Amino acid sequence: MSTFSEVFRVADVRLESLAALAEPTRPLPAIFETAEKNPGLDVEDAASLLAWARQPERRAEIHAAAQRVRQRLARPTVEFVIPVYLTSFCENECLYCGYRQSNALAERVRLSLDEFNRELNLILSWGHRQIELVLSEDPEFGPEVLAPYVELTRQKLDGLGGGVVGLCSPVYEREDYVRLGTAGLDWVVEWQETYHQPHFDRWHVIGSPKRDFEFRLDLWDRVIAAGIKKIALGALLGLYDWRYDALAAIEHGNYLRRTYGIEPYALGIPRLKPARGVLASQKASRFTVSDDDYRLILNLYHLAFPHSRLFFNTRENYEMNVSMVGAGDLFTVDCDTFPGGYLRHETPGQFSTHGFPHRREVVRVLAGRGLASAYLEPETPLPPGESPAPALPHDKSKWLAEHAQIRAGLEDWQAILAGLAFHSEEADTEQQAARVALRTTMQFFKTFVIDHCRREETGLFRTFAPSQPQALRAAHERLAIDLDKFERQMASYELSGDPSVLLTVGERVIRELTAHLATEEEMAR
Repeated sequence: MSTFSEVFRVADVRLESLAALAEPTRPLPAIFETAEKNPGLDVEDAASLLAWARQPERRAEIHAAAQRVRQRLARPTVEFVIPVYLTSFCENECLYCGYRQSNALAERVRLSLDEFNRELNLILSWGHRQIELVLSEDPEFGPEVLAPYVELTRQKLDGLGGGVVGLCSPVYEREDYVRLGTAGLDWVVEWQETYHQPHFDRWHVIGSPKRDFEFRLDLWDRVIAAGIKKIALGALLGLYDWRYDALAAIEHGNYLRRTYGIEPYALGIPRLKPARGVLASQKASRFTVSDDDYRLILNLYHLAFPHSRLFFNTRENYEMNVSMVGAGDLFTVDCDTFPGGYLRHETPGQFSTHGFPHRREVVRVLAGRGLASAYLEPETPLPPGESPAPALPHDKSKWLAEHAQIRAGLEDWQAILAGLAFHSEEADTEQQAARVALRTTMQFFKTFVIDHCRREETGLFRTFAPSQPQALRAAHERLAIDLDKFERQMASYELSGDPSVLLTVGERVIRELTAHLATEEEMAR
């Protein structure tokens, strides 16, 4: 039997052509009728819908048809799901991700089984019964380490009357999924990120384990061979042309239908969002997906896979999600993208998320639309001694002493930059000494200073600046990005011997960080 990567190799050119289709090949009513009777759509009809949608007035018709099909074919229920991150260590260099290996601002935490047990108890007390375990590509957290976490989740859910265990992790071999399935895993979620290999390669730096495009494409063949039939696929919208990626996801889902008789358990609908310390994720590009186009993609998926769940998540705002969620979909309301984040409070995670109303308010709003809620039971009290941790205490004198160390580091940095401006091209000894000093200085700022920033954010800001944590965190984020820029300019300087750009960047960072320290100290006073 062929694998999906072999099928996709042939389909790729056709998908590029269909994504650019200017004129529809079938009438709208005929496509809607196919979606209801089939049920579902082939990729050619999906492309025709995209062509029809080039006329703005047709989009409302497509939305109405998608809602009608879902109401007729899917259960009138929305299933709640909560992500639980286990590790933020990562050996990948994905340019859009807050957990990329080189991001100095990313805090690295690996939950022990006991720590995970505490967090799991908390979210189970909220009533959640569908748990998605989430991992970055941590070389010390492979399938053999993960299995006990799956087993514990399964045991806890079964003890409460049942529930569902999902997994979003690095891609594994078939035998790894056999082991995890035996431990109690129900479904696997994984995004291809983008199905367009040239752009996939650009977003994933050479040396990242994740860069194996075909191994990722063939994931579902391995998962299904391991006996797990519930799979969730999709693309991270915004890495390439959204028309191509949406059609490729539909092609992938239809491959599962044809080959295994399986409709996807869920379809991912994540849109690229800003991540701390990741400049590439914060700038709009020609691949940015507008709100109108995003709604169209959701309608397209609803029609193409009327029995599959769309995975609504807190990357999007609450109003968008509530307006588009349909019968049979997944819905996340409580979401923290940091290991242990539900216990620690307000710890910046993998990407930016939106705050939502209380879970019980969301249940009420969905009920008003005729949608029941699943996998969210009544809340129960936590066992004694298991309440979430309070804000970490801070020693103000120690904090000010660290500021003094940072200021001393800034003075050293300024002195090195001043020396660079006077070194001639022939002064190799001085240049070499300056390069060593700069690297030592950068190590100080990317370790001691960034760690200091993280400790401020987890407690101190709430003590003396509760109304301004976002502005202060933004300054920390600029610092991390600027340190990354400065290091890249150091490499250019070592090749060219011209320090002019290095001096400009360095002096700006020193000036801004000095002002930031003064602002914090004034607030503390």
